Amino acid sequence: MKDIKSRFLKFVKSKKINIFTLFLLLSFTILVLNKLSRTFTNTITFSVKTINLPETYVVLNDSNQKLNITFKTYGFKFLRYYISKPDLILDYNDKLHLTDSSFAWSSHRSYSKINEQFDKDIDIVSVLPDTLVFKYDENATKDVPVVLQKNIKFSPGFDVLNGVSMTPDTVHIVGPEKIVNNIKSIKTLPLELEDVHLDIDQKIGLELPKANKLITFSHNKVHLSAKVEKFTEGTFNIPVTIKNVPPNLSLKFYPKSVSVSFYTNLSGFNQVQAKDFKVECDYEKHVDNQSYLVPELVAQPEAVKSAKIIHQKVEFIISE
Repeated sequence: MKDIKSRFLKFVKSKKINIFTLFLLLSFTILVLNKLSRTFTNTITFSVKTINLPETYVVLNDSNQKLNITFKTYGFKFLRYYISKPDLILDYNDKLHLTDSSFAWSSHRSYSKINEQFDKDIDIVSVLPDTLVFKYDENATKDVPVVLQKNIKFSPGFDVLNGVSMTPDTVHIVGPEKIVNNIKSIKTLPLELEDVHLDIDQKIGLELPKANKLITFSHNKVHLSAKVEKFTEGTFNIPVTIKNVPPNLSLKFYPKSVSVSFYTNLSGFNQVQAKDFKVECDYEKHVDNQSYLVPELVAQPEAVKSAKIIHQKVEFIISE
């Protein structure tokens, strides 16, 4: 027994086994090449992919459709399709029959379009089934606003004048009417920024619903931009006017003007003028048994990011 084992190990280690293996592989390769160079007729099942469907329609059973293509060609070609099968393209613009609830594709009407998707040396023998029916539903389309989720913390003294702009600020959605009508807005992914003192210029993804594949969205990202500037505060005394005083009443009030503090960018500070602010008291809003009115800031310059009235009461008396 030991002698037989020793001879076998000696044979394996010898060059004879290497030569034997080489000839074996070479013979197998020649056999395979010989087989693949012959002509065969066989049937392969292909999935289909539809294109150019009008935006107002949605196909409900696209993924279930298959075509059994029987064709004649060299073995090499068959090997290619066994390894990787492409989807066959069916064009809705290509003589499809439309009914109230379905599209019908016919191999007789679209044979040339199928044939064009294969190499010239492939002969198509048959296409089954002869007809594919695609049930559809009507789509709804709508533009919904994009809502920015942000938590931006600026460096001391820095801010943005006109907020963060988004491009685009709406998303066009297409899908079944019941689903589309329930979508009121699309949120961005949360934007978290710390110690901001430079301009904002970046893209951010959208939180798109992933549960339903029948919905399509025009965008999955938006571009954010904002000019970050140095800001400062200022104060003006603004005259108070009172409106809606009954004709039979005469009012005396104090103070005649109130202090308004404002917050604006440093570069535009000198362009802010007191005449562009307006403070009013509405007599119709006064509460009985109270001898004061609440002043409201009803106008301010566009260059001002925020403004507030420092004095919150205007005392008045009624004179005969």
